[in-house]
Amino acid sequence: MTMTSYPLTVPMPVLKLPLLTTDPLTAGELFSHCGVRIVALPLAPAMDAPGAATLGEVGGLGAWLKWEGLTVALPGFGQPLTKVKKNSERVGVHYQLPHGGAKKTVNGAEYEEWLKVAHASVALPLSQAPDHYAPVDDIVRSVAVNAAWGTQTPTGWGVVQGAGLKAARQESIAYLVEQNITNFYLGGFGQPLEDEEWQRSLEMTTDLLPPNGLVMVEAATPFRIQAAIEAGVHLIISDLPLTLARHHRYLQEDLSDVPVEEGAPHGLPKQAWPYLTERHVGLATRLLTKANVKNWTAYFAKKTPGNVKLTGI
Repeated sequence: MTMTSYPLTVPMPVLKLPLLTTDPLTAGELFSHCGVRIVALPLAPAMDAPGAATLGEVGGLGAWLKWEGLTVALPGFGQPLTKVKKNSERVGVHYQLPHGGAKKTVNGAEYEEWLKVAHASVALPLSQAPDHYAPVDDIVRSVAVNAAWGTQTPTGWGVVQGAGLKAARQESIAYLVEQNITNFYLGGFGQPLEDEEWQRSLEMTTDLLPPNGLVMVEAATPFRIQAAIEAGVHLIISDLPLTLARHHRYLQEDLSDVPVEEGAPHGLPKQAWPYLTERHVGLATRLLTKANVKNWTAYFAKKTPGNVKLTGI
């Protein structure tokens, strides 16, 4: 495996894309013009469609989207672990596809094939977070299982599990340090937790990490983005600008949002939006998405920067 370094200014926003609903013909051009340097894509749905064979033929996730920036490959299993069984380490992850609901399983060897066809700049090992409020025994067992999955599919990044339990997070970090892992993705923070608990768990986890490594986390809301920045997280994955665009809301540079009719992105008169959404819905969606993503990246650009090197595969 060849390791490559990419110089970055942090905190760095990572745009999380829903692969199945992202236009492969225009995504690269649209997001690069908005200041995005890194996109994150879910592997599990991508292996269903467009599929491993297609991704292998075109050259990976970035090539599929005509994206020339960096890509982060997330496992993309969606739901957390519901029960940690004795054979989980060998069997792998059970998951359900978001479209159609088909139930699937992927083990370490199969996930390794996923990584090969994804050709991602940075990839996470096979992992699945426990439910944040699962029984303690399940959370503790999931830490050991995830550590084993990480050794089966090493990528240079470690996934820190343990839900909201300090002892479990400490054990997960200890496993990773033993494997000489220095870059950490914080697992479980994509779950719909209360903001107070999300922030408590994040700060507790970042305080436990060894110094000098890179840290990456998912943060879906303005509150969580700001909390992650304050906690010193380097790479913050979010789909906030896209989610707001789907709900016809305009994201402003302070990360507040208003109905698109009030925001009037690109200086268009308010009266233009009802016409666009009725007669040119594709154009309206593209204009709003572009405005939201631009303001999202501008928010990060205003933060006090630091310089790091992101090591990928």
